[in-house]
Amino acid sequence: MKNKLNVIQINGIKGIIFLICAVVCLAAGFIIFPGLVLKSGWNLLSSATGMIPAIGIIQGTLLWGILIVSYFAFGGKKNLFVEFKSADDLSGAELDAVMRKIKAERQADLITKSIMRARELEVNSKAREEMINSWKALENTIKEETEKHAENISDEDSSLKH
Repeated sequence: MKNKLNVIQINGIKGIIFLICAVVCLAAGFIIFPGLVLKSGWNLLSSATGMIPAIGIIQGTLLWGILIVSYFAFGGKKNLFVEFKSADDLSGAELDAVMRKIKAERQADLITKSIMRARELEVNSKAREEMINSWKALENTIKEETEKHAENISDEDSSLKH
């Protein structure tokens, strides 16, 4: 079965204007209009009871968003966003198989972590050795410079005494 790739091609400024109009119309039809209807219903209830405050179009749109999210999360099609499932659905053998798989993955994870830690220690030991070697080279350079300086001072002292 071949999957066809659908491509939307936008040509020129007319295509961009059409795309913007289409997006605005979809937003107005599926977001703003239901928010306006909910605002009107809420305000009708507000004026009838006098117990709740009136709301504007923004609050109506937010109310519409809350209702949609609640519907998809709890009341809509099963298995859409939130799924509540108990472990009673699994038989004993299935539960054992799942536990074996978890233990195997955990063991593989521990092995991977151990390998990575060993590599890290190896790199750290090499870095320490390089640092020690550079310190020794620096120490030797300092000793040589100190000896040269001491010889220069002794040469100057001996030339001043003569």
